[in-house]
Amino acid sequence: MSKPIPHEVTPTAVWIAALELLARQAGAGSSSEDLHQRLVAVGRQLTGFDFCAVLLPDETRTQLLIRAWAGLDTFYVEQINSRNPLTLGSTARQSPSSRAYTSGVSVWVSDITQHADFTQWSGPARAQGYRTLLAVPLRAGDQIVGTFNCYNREVIAPDPQLRHLVEALTDFASAALEITRLRQAETGRVNQLEELNKELRDRQARDERTQELHRRLTDVALTNSDLAHLAHESAQMVGAAFLKIVDESGFVLAQAGSDSVEDLTPEDSNSTVVLLHEEVAARIEAFGATLDPDMAARALEHAATVCALLLLRDRTAAEAEARFRDDLIGDLCSGDPERRTAARQRALRANLLVDEVQVVVMKDQSEVTAAKVDNSPLGRRMRSISSRRPRLVCGRLGDYWVALWPINEGAQDIAATLTQGAIGSRVHAVVAPAGGSEDLARAFRMARGALELGGSQAPLVRTIEDLGVVGLLLQLEDQSAVASFSDRVLGALRQSDLERSTDLVLTLRTYLAHDCRADVSAQKLFVHKNTISQRLRRIEKLTGLSLASPSDVLQFSAALAADDIRSASAPSATERWSVPRS
Repeated sequence: MSKPIPHEVTPTAVWIAALELLARQAGAGSSSEDLHQRLVAVGRQLTGFDFCAVLLPDETRTQLLIRAWAGLDTFYVEQINSRNPLTLGSTARQSPSSRAYTSGVSVWVSDITQHADFTQWSGPARAQGYRTLLAVPLRAGDQIVGTFNCYNREVIAPDPQLRHLVEALTDFASAALEITRLRQAETGRVNQLEELNKELRDRQARDERTQELHRRLTDVALTNSDLAHLAHESAQMVGAAFLKIVDESGFVLAQAGSDSVEDLTPEDSNSTVVLLHEEVAARIEAFGATLDPDMAARALEHAATVCALLLLRDRTAAEAEARFRDDLIGDLCSGDPERRTAARQRALRANLLVDEVQVVVMKDQSEVTAAKVDNSPLGRRMRSISSRRPRLVCGRLGDYWVALWPINEGAQDIAATLTQGAIGSRVHAVVAPAGGSEDLARAFRMARGALELGGSQAPLVRTIEDLGVVGLLLQLEDQSAVASFSDRVLGALRQSDLERSTDLVLTLRTYLAHDCRADVSAQKLFVHKNTISQRLRRIEKLTGLSLASPSDVLQFSAALAADDIRSASAPSATERWSVPRS
């Protein structure tokens, strides 16, 4: 056993200088790691021990690890930390350092070779070459955060004065660590406050920007602007290269910026929907926006609100205008002279063209629901036509669109005007001349009848004259005479079809429609040629007319046309023009 040797105490002046350096480092804002390293260096210098180390618990607080050291071999540190860790906990055999950490009391081991609990770490200790160990609790505030260990090659007997000096050094270091912790906490709070201030400034800037956006868009809504102005303002606010407002069918209502978006991809776009009565009425799409994404989204949301207001305003005005024009058309085409006269006066007061006109009756043959008909291509074209000069009376009458067109424009001119709206190929029209405002009802009846009889065929716009004998019959004032003529010629055939379930009228119509060829008629009706011949003889017997006589064939053709006119001219129950007003 080695005899303990007396330990030399470092002069007080050196202690004061070293502690002053440690204090300055703590006050300068050094990190805890820097102070730990400074502590082991100063501790080794002041205490005279051969080695010093700072031990701290790991993240699980189940073992102590060497985090800073002076004089110790790196291999020793790795062995202790990885292979022979100093465990914590009352159930495990504790090392002197663990006891100091757990109890908060310094532990002095004069000779580790004589210490029964040090067997587990004796191998690394002998390799490092120390015999004496002093472990002092290291505090930060009122908590123990680790230990400050001093190691010596020679055996040193317990020395109360030396223990006191080391504990004083550790206490001083603990105070420095607490100062560092407080300074770091203060720095963290300052950084947090700076972040909060920055966030508040950014939020204030965003709020100010949002208020500016709201003000500009409110001005758009309050200055009787239109969607084109809104699109222009919105594009400027978000810095978009191109912006468009489209309705639910994809029709462009307004746009701003470059017409070409070939270089822009969907990833470059921002969009928002425009809700009106909880339904999607339109969509705003901005391409290549340079504004901050969050601000761009806010701007487009504000724009969507203003767009909804403008759409509601325009829709309300359009509905009022449509009701006015629909009522006007219904009254002008009615059979009531008083209604026609009053309607003409309303049209003149509104500076609408009502005299020297022709009636154009149009119908979309495609399946368009009543709810969508006003927003169909034909409906949009009618709204556009109604704003041309001179201003035309244009509105809906039952299932038809009706326009009073200047008398000096021909069918080709009318067709050119209609096709400018890119209306579908299933939209057709018939033009009928009117002798004056008192003749509009007759002209509408003729055009409607012609449209139902053959107006869905090419060309797009047809005149009454284009329909030949049908057109002539439609122009007769007394339609009851036309009906009587049809009954005289075809009455016996209809009676036979009703009583005997034959198809004489259909056979006659098919036979005449195919150039009086029995073989073709048989193919169309899916019967034998002999059956057609038998039916034709039956037709001649019942009517007293001969299909070999050109004059009799003309009577058959005229009677069938008159029958078609009577069916086509029958007023629909939904047509308001046929319902007298109180």
